[in-house]
Amino acid sequence: MNGPRNAALVAANLKPQAMQATPAPQQVVVDDATQAALADLMRRLKGVYTGWRQVWPTEQEEFAWQDELLAECIRSGVLSQGLIDHGMRTAGRDRRPWPPTPGEFVSWCLAPDAFGLPSEDAAYRVAMRNTHPAQAGMARWPHAAVYHAAVACGYLALQNLERKLGFKLFVEKYLEQRRRMARGEELPPAPSAALPERAGPCTPEVGRAALAGLRAKLGRRA
Repeated sequence: MNGPRNAALVAANLKPQAMQATPAPQQVVVDDATQAALADLMRRLKGVYTGWRQVWPTEQEEFAWQDELLAECIRSGVLSQGLIDHGMRTAGRDRRPWPPTPGEFVSWCLAPDAFGLPSEDAAYRVAMRNTHPAQAGMARWPHAAVYHAAVACGYLALQNLERKLGFKLFVEKYLEQRRRMARGEELPPAPSAALPERAGPCTPEVGRAALAGLRAKLGRRA
């Protein structure tokens, strides 16, 4: 992997502090740390996928896959070793003999459980419950990412779209929130549900008076 590479396609050492925004693509040389990180990732992938030669028959194809992976990492904010390791754990459970596409691998790195978030199904169920008009002012959100995904979908859209379309929309918006988190953004907190108003003082006298009033309405004697 020696020689000039396009700066828009690489993130130095896969670390946020090393990523530099450039107004236009420039020819740069990938540093030794980046090469070592990529070599380690490729070694691990080849150890999992026995059919890797079908996907990367030559060095040219292998380097093209790495460039695409790095570009996807930059776009999605997958710049920490922890997220890469999470992607590799998912790869270890993959039963296919050939490696994933760069986009698929990055999606594994951004799985909800990598951030301690509820699964897509669980988050969608929460969103559907909490965006119902009957839950106005009472909704409790397990995480800000679920709330902001629901807001991005639109409460009305979630409630009116058929499940297949609504779920697809929510999954897209939920992924956007995880990308924000991967890039280090702090999501604004979800609104807290209002606590129910406390009733008046509860004493035996109050209870007896209420019971007497109810009996009077029913025409019964105490």
